[in-house]
Amino acid sequence: MQKDTKKLIFDTFITLLEKKPFDRITVKDIVEACDINRNTFYYYYSDIYDLLEEVFMKELNVLIEAHKEGKSWASAFIKIAYVAYDHKKLINNICASRSYEYFENYMYKVCNKIMVDLVQFMAQGMDVPEEDIEFIASFYEYAYVGIISEWFRTGMREEPLELASRFSLVTGNIRYSLRKSEKRTRLKEENEDFA
Repeated sequence: MQKDTKKLIFDTFITLLEKKPFDRITVKDIVEACDINRNTFYYYYSDIYDLLEEVFMKELNVLIEAHKEGKSWASAFIKIAYVAYDHKKLINNICASRSYEYFENYMYKVCNKIMVDLVQFMAQGMDVPEEDIEFIASFYEYAYVGIISEWFRTGMREEPLELASRFSLVTGNIRYSLRKSEKRTRLKEENEDFA
């Protein structure tokens, strides 16, 4: 019964998000639509942001799991982009709310983990300082999340596959950046040897 109640709250929240912006949805709206009391809601979620985070996690976990299993992050992104694309109304209502910054910060957090892992993987066997790996990962994290955020804010007019193909235009630059870092590190070490 507990799983059913939690699922009911989750599904009701999704339904409400399809109809109106996030910051116009209250716990009262959810509990009335579910025909439960407030204590039941708070048994499962600490607040409405906790529920929103679960919505994000449900779809973004697909990307994280695919990444952990060594699958192409691009193919996982396409899958998630199509889920978002199929739920345009929901995404538009999150974007239209004052809480969009919360969603955007969450995207940065998830993307950071994926990009650091990706850059570290690409840097294997190379002499690249950890701070350069983190800098390169941060650069791409901000670029990707910025592009995705703009895609969301403009109503996702571009097909997900087209957006993913544009990402592939710059992915090869990660390896180029790592080689530059490795070369800079080597030159720095050589100069220190002569000092």
